[in-house]
Amino acid sequence: MAKKKKILGIICERSVDLKKHIQNNKLKEKENVAVVEMICSGMIQPIMIEEAFKSGAEGVFVMGCQIGDCHFREGNKWCQDRLLGLRPPNIKKTIDKNKIRGFWLAKCDYKKFMEKVNKFEHDLNNLPVSETTKPAEAKV
Repeated sequence: MAKKKKILGIICERSVDLKKHIQNNKLKEKENVAVVEMICSGMIQPIMIEEAFKSGAEGVFVMGCQIGDCHFREGNKWCQDRLLGLRPPNIKKTIDKNKIRGFWLAKCDYKKFMEKVNKFEHDLNNLPVSETTKPAEAKV
């Protein structure tokens, strides 16, 4: 059985209600998915995503409220624009954007959330191995 990818979710506390689904900062249903909660997705900065990868994450998703429904007016839109490269600060070009996702969901969308996490994990597992992540060849 293949090793499960380490995934980090940086999430808005007002998006999908995960309180009963998290134990020790991990999803109970998927222990390879760690979760960090923020007050608003607008507070999520690209450096946080970059640091997650440096710390061993193999995929990162950010999750905020549905677009147009941010408690703090436009935080989710700002976060979405950062992920799309439309608002500074931008994610470094050296970061593989295929390993990042944005989810914009309502508090009651747990089922949809899990579908998106499962799809993201599937997509990560099907990415070609990049030169930087290929295991070193044995020298004889």
